[in-house]
Amino acid sequence: MEDDDKLSPDLVWQPDGHLTDVALTALGDGEEAILPDGAAAHVARCPICSSALGRAALLSLRAGELLRAQAAPAPSCASVPAAPRAPLPIAAIAFALALSALGAAPSLASGAGGLLERWAAIWHACSVVVRTGWAVAGSGALSGWLTALPWLSAALLVVVGVGVAWTRGRQLSTDGGM
Repeated sequence: MEDDDKLSPDLVWQPDGHLTDVALTALGDGEEAILPDGAAAHVARCPICSSALGRAALLSLRAGELLRAQAAPAPSCASVPAAPRAPLPIAAIAFALALSALGAAPSLASGAGGLLERWAAIWHACSVVVRTGWAVAGSGALSGWLTALPWLSAALLVVVGVGVAWTRGRQLSTDGGM
């Protein structure tokens, strides 16, 4: 920053050698670049100016708080208590997930991306996976996990649905219902 962009010495220094309120306010607002060299160093070593800088910074923070409070919505809107949150409709979420899976089945079978031509190969691959799973389950190696797999996948779908509903509810409440 050039010297022309900095405050003049008479705005920075008092006759007794301490910083003026203008300089302290500039430091408190984080505008150290507009002060001439040595002003920040003086505050660091002078207890009087350091104390005055603390008061100026607190004043700046308080002014910012008051400005934010003025920009806040009118008290009539703020005094209305928020509506209590309804319980999460888990049964409705599960029904919606099942309904969406049923609704997606025809569009997948209608040939999206050549799926109709590959249906036999996909069916064969699925049947091989199922037969292999039954063979492994019959051997006893993973019997507990394979029998629990449908329940675990259903629980995972419910948890994801609840997470989406909860996140969307929070998003709506922070956006003001828009």
